[in-house]
Amino acid sequence: MDRAAKRGLVRRTRSSRDRRACLIELTGEGQRMGELAHEGVAARLETLAGDLPAGHRDLLASAVETLLSRHTAGPPRA
Repeated sequence: MDRAAKRGLVRRTRSSRDRRACLIELTGEGQRMGELAHEGVAARLETLAGDLPAGHRDLLASAVETLLSRHTAGPPRA
């Protein structure tokens, strides 16, 4: 976070509920850099999967979506 803040990509603000905590938000430049990174990844994936038949592309997209949703849900519960 320190490096991102120094580069002007994120901004820290103190939490109004907990003085020990900081809230992190993207700056305009951070948002722009994030969008550029996303576009770059999307373009690369399009290039890599461009020759796949439509059915295979759909299956790949579904698998990646499932993996990402599991990742964002957190660790599996025992």
